[in-house]
Order: sequence, then C-alpha cells, then structure tokens
Amino acid sequence: MARARVGGGLIAQLRLMLHMADVDPRRWLAGTVAASLVLAALDTLGVAAMVPLTQLATGGDLDSGTLGWISDLVGTTDRSVLIPIVAMFVAAVFIVKSIGAILFRWWLLGRTTKISALSSAELARRYALAPYAEHRARRMSEIYRNINDATNQSASVLLGLVSIATDALVLVAITIVLAIASPAVTLFAVTLFAVLVFGVQMSLRRRQYRIGEEIAAAGLASWQFLLPGLDGFREARLTGSSNAFIDGFRESRLRRARASREMGILSDAPRYLLEIGFIFAILGISAILFTTSTPAEAVTVLGVFAAASLRALPTLNRISGSFATIRTGRAGLDIVSRAVAELDAGGRHDERPHSRERFEGDIQLRDLGFRYADAEDFVLREVSLRIRHNETTAFVGSSGAGKSTLLDLVLGLLTPTEGAVEVGGRSIRDDLASWYAELGVVPQDVFLLNDTLTANIAFGVPDDEVDLARIHEVMVMAQLDALVAALPQGLDTVVGERGVRLSGGQRQRIGLARALYRRPSVLVLDEATSALDNLTEHEIATTLARLQGSLTILIVAHRLSTVRHADTLVFLADGRIESEGTFDEVRAQNADFARLVELGELD
Repeated sequence: MARARVGGGLIAQLRLMLHMADVDPRRWLAGTVAASLVLAALDTLGVAAMVPLTQLATGGDLDSGTLGWISDLVGTTDRSVLIPIVAMFVAAVFIVKSIGAILFRWWLLGRTTKISALSSAELARRYALAPYAEHRARRMSEIYRNINDATNQSASVLLGLVSIATDALVLVAITIVLAIASPAVTLFAVTLFAVLVFGVQMSLRRRQYRIGEEIAAAGLASWQFLLPGLDGFREARLTGSSNAFIDGFRESRLRRARASREMGILSDAPRYLLEIGFIFAILGISAILFTTSTPAEAVTVLGVFAAASLRALPTLNRISGSFATIRTGRAGLDIVSRAVAELDAGGRHDERPHSRERFEGDIQLRDLGFRYADAEDFVLREVSLRIRHNETTAFVGSSGAGKSTLLDLVLGLLTPTEGAVEVGGRSIRDDLASWYAELGVVPQDVFLLNDTLTANIAFGVPDDEVDLARIHEVMVMAQLDALVAALPQGLDTVVGERGVRLSGGQRQRIGLARALYRRPSVLVLDEATSALDNLTEHEIATTLARLQGSLTILIVAHRLSTVRHADTLVFLADGRIESEGTFDEVRAQNADFARLVELGELD
C-alpha cells in the first residue's frame, strides 16, 4: 500500500511540473508513446528478420513458410542471392532504428530540457509574485536552490520515466518475437533477467533516494556559503571572512561530488551484473536448445537470441540507469512540489489592474492593526489617520516604533490584521496593481542593475518602450544632470553591479528619478536620506520642496531635518500614533519628540 501511494504521488508531481511548463500532459504523453511504438516496431522487425536469415544460413526449407515467401518475392531459390538480400534488409532495419533512436533522443532531450527551463521560470515567477510577508521570511539560498538545482533534478525524473517506458516497449516487442521462436528459452531468459534487474533495483532504491536528498542538501549548503561570500563581498572582505565562506562552499561542493560519485557507482553496478547474467543466459539457453531440438533448430534460435541480445542488453542497462536517475531526481521533485504547494497556499499577486479606475483623494487609515503570523504581539494597534491629498506627511519615532511596518501597510505590501487602508473611500486591496501604478518609492538601499543609467531610471521598462523625454525630465528633477554631464557616455553609462561605481547620494538620486519616471500621484521615501551626508540630504530636501503640493509625499525618516517642513508630522511610539500636527505642534505636544529634536540639535 505504501508503494502505491508513492507511485501516485510521483505521477501527480510530474503532472504538476508539466502544468508549470504549460504543457498538456496527455498530448505530451501521446506524442512520446507514439514515437516509442515506432522505435519498438523497428526493433521487432529487425530481430524477427534474423529468423529467416539464420534459417537460410543453416539450410532451412525454401519451399514453405517464411523462406518460401521470401524466395517467391525475390524470384529465386539461390541461397547465395537470398542470404545477402535478407542480411542487407536486417542491416537496413537496424540502421534506420539507430538513426530513429538518435532523433528520438534529440527530440526527447529538447522537450524535457525545455520543460525544465519553463518550470524553473514558473517557479521563479511564483516566488516573485508571492506575498511580501512570506517572501521576507524565506531564505534566498533555498529559493535559488529550488529554482536552479531542484528543477533540474525534477526534469531528470521525467526523462528517466520516459526512457524506461520507451525501453520497456522495445523489450516487450523483442520478447514477443523470442517467444514465437522458442517459448521455453524465452521464459528462462525473461525470468533470469527479471530477477537480476528487479532484485538489484529493489536493493538499491532506498540508498539512491537518500543520495538524491544528499545532493539536494549539498546544493542548498553551496548557495548558503556562496551568497554571503559574493553578495556580501564588502563585509566579507572587511571582516576577513571570505576564505571561510569559500571554504564552506568548497566543502559543500565536495560533499555533492562524493554523493555523485557514489550514485555513479550504484548506477553502473547493475550493468556489470547484467553482463555476467548474459553469460549464464547463453549457457542456459544452449543447454535447453541442444537437449530439446535438432542442432539446426538450436543454431537458428541461438542466432535470433544473439541478435536480440544486441538490442536487449543495452536496453536493460539504460533501464537500470534510468531507475537510478529517477530516484536521485525524486528528491528534487519532492522539493519543487512542496515549494509550489507552499506558494499556492500563500496566494499570488496579480500585476494586471482589475479596472481603469484610479485611486485618487486622501489616504485614510482606519483602525489599523498588524501582527506577523508567527508572532503573538501586535506591531501596530488602533492606527487611524487621514493623509491629505497632495500634502507631505512624515512619520517619525524611535527604532521599533512601527514606522516601516505602517508604511508597508500603506504601500499594500503587508495585509492588515485589523482595519483597512482606503484611498478616496476605496480599499487599496480591491486592486493592488492599480494602487501600485500610483506609487513611486525611494527605499533606503536603492537596487541598481548592472546596466545603463537609462535602464536603471526606467526600471523594468523594455528598451523600445522607454520615454527618453521623460528620462531627461526626471533627470533634471532629481538633480542628476551634473552627474550625467560628467560621465563619459552620459545616460548610456553602465553603473556597475548594484551601482558600485556611484556614491550613496548618486544612487539615491537615481532612485528618486526612477520613482518620478512613473509619474506617481504618491511619492514615498522610506529612510531614503538616512545614509546621506548633510549636503546631499539638503539637495534631496530641496527637490522634495519643489515637488511639495503637486503630489502626495510620504516620508519615513530618522533624521528629523528631512521632515522639518512636512505639512503633517506623525509621531509613533510602541505601535501607536502618539501625536500629529506640524513639526512645531508635535514638538510642543510630545516630550519624547521634543527630546529627539533636542538630541538632533534642531531648531
């Protein structure tokens, strides 16, 4: 019963993988089976043609049976003529079969590798469109392992199963021909090889699956060491830990290499056993034939079995290898299936707007409360606030006050545990894609592509759809014109991976230009000036002052100088709004804020 459940699970997992690649499982299977049947028919014809050839060579009767039909067809009973003709026919069938097998393998590899690529892309899409809160809780190393290594392992399972099915059809066809030639000998050979193949496979299956799990675990460990060593290059260099990370990566790769070596040995071992079994099969078949039939009949049947063995033995070896491939890849298939189930349970963001209706008007926070799914305490409670249209609202407070969480709720990245965020009386969650179209966000750490300034400002827009006039417009608004003028290739200058060739202020200006390129009605700055020097912060503040009154601006900042001239300042503490008003009003109302102002030495 346990075995049946595993088989059913495997089929369901493969069906899921095909659906992820947008492939109809029934059509895919029908095409594969049809091609397999053609190959099996060619093998059958080639082996069957060995019967008249050996009969001709051993002096068989030319007046009846198959030899009589061939001699009538050719128009002669001369063996010196018939033997070459039949031999050439047999050779032609095997040549066509071999060419067909190569073409089928090319076709099959093309289909399975394409499915691997498409399912990998679909898994990446599901990760990219997963809820923000769930994404933050995931390990990037695990995501990379699942998208890259696990999907490749999954594709190997599909390839292995199709190979087994194809080879099994060939073996069945050959067995039918042999059974017609000599039922007793066929029964002996089938029993012997069935015991060898399935006995060995049953003894190896658990170990091969565990090796697959070891390979998957080693792949995850590789990513866990590689990412901090390269993505965290600066920190790794300054802490002298680069070698430690790469040593860990080295050990995980060696761990995978050891597992792969063991799997290789376990995959090859059945081949040597089959070769030994083939020797015993020939001895047994010879004993049976020469004790139950005439020498001429024995030689004929032995010739047929010799021809069949040339096809059957490599086929049995491939089947053994395919079993090993399936068991190794099953661990990856399990990982992908669990990942898809988890992602589907969490829901998926739809980037397509549901309607053309825009979000306009004041942003209203109604009794907002939020806590994370794995926490008991609320991060925010009873937050109610009206953010007026085309005004600047700043959120301030000590670390842990809930500013960033509140902003993520307003942005729609997090779903409120209690309450709602509305714009013009309409909940943003009615159509998040339309709400996102209204937003321009400048984070503290602007993510930059290893691409041109133009591509970074028009982030995610295809090259042929970039509005160059708008690029130049926002470049001036974000005070990037001086930077662009100093660059050798202007807007076509490549900024380097994550903008390593730029200063922090330059990266923030690019982030601001990117946000403005979208023509947002709501501009959001999430700690966007916290890491800037005073001069650069002043320049950014000047830019914001020019924009003030033309769009809704939301600012989260620790540096109070950034929010000094906001229309409304909201002070948060312990997840609640303590005070709101102008800068001076909040300072007068709230002793904690006044203390922060004093520490910041602000007037």
